[in-house]
Amino acid sequence: MTRYAIGLGSNLGDRLDHLTSACSAIEEKLGPIIVSSLYETEPVGGPEQGAYLNAVVVVETSRDPDDVLAVLQDIERSRGRERSVRWGARTLDLDIVAGPARDTERLAIPHPRAAEREFVLRPLVEVWPEASLGDGLTASTALSRVSGQGVDRLVTDWLPPVSRTMANGLLAIQFALIAAVGVGVVVGGTMPRELGIWVVAGGAMAAMGLVLALWASVSLGPAMTASPLPKPGTTLVTVGPYRLARHPIYGGLFLVLMGCALVADSLLAVSTAALVVPLFLVKAGYEERRLRMIHPQYRSYMETVPRLLIPFVF
Repeated sequence: MTRYAIGLGSNLGDRLDHLTSACSAIEEKLGPIIVSSLYETEPVGGPEQGAYLNAVVVVETSRDPDDVLAVLQDIERSRGRERSVRWGARTLDLDIVAGPARDTERLAIPHPRAAEREFVLRPLVEVWPEASLGDGLTASTALSRVSGQGVDRLVTDWLPPVSRTMANGLLAIQFALIAAVGVGVVVGGTMPRELGIWVVAGGAMAAMGLVLALWASVSLGPAMTASPLPKPGTTLVTVGPYRLARHPIYGGLFLVLMGCALVADSLLAVSTAALVVPLFLVKAGYEERRLRMIHPQYRSYMETVPRLLIPFVF
């Protein structure tokens, strides 16, 4: 049995589906695989094109390098790979980046540029850090020499079935905090007897938050879900309040909770409502990593709309 490291990349069509299908096909045709985290990468060289999803898998097989290359090219063709433009956009790119030394006109192992490319080295180090890249250089050593090539790790758990433990945990904490604010309002609050500054400010905050959350929910349409796992098959929503903030529902909920806590003059409710902010920041980060997996344009959307929770505020 011989070990191979295979680099995977896609920046055309359903990038995630291309990579998950490739992993299934590699496992079916060559044997069990070890899979790295999933990365998003700015394109290197070639014409202007969209960002790539990248990963590396390691497989051990009795097949010789030419057979492995033939298998990988068959998988590429099955996903509509075309080779009309050098370093151009592609539905699926499968490269042998490390394995038994080979240097022929058809195939070079290790890949001649593997030691220079962070999008190869970072996932490769996860699954085979001591992989030889030639001239006595290992993947770990090569990675220490490169950086700043626009490579972002998105998730470690990306092959189906995706674990829902983290998503469900975040959702449970969110509902628990909302309930705790309600308890704080009822137990620790008082009915306002006059329109003081905090009552007026809290009431206005709650009203604005309710409008923002409802507006954002309607704008999402079929993509609406309480879970931080995006619904499959939906399009990226950039209209309505999503032109102003990337997670306006979270921002609206915070404003409602804090507004109600201020109106009730409950220190317990105010303190609990404040805890919602770090939770929503974590939940939004979790959700955005998965949105970037599904929507190639999400990276540029983040740059266009820098505010995360509340329009015009933060």
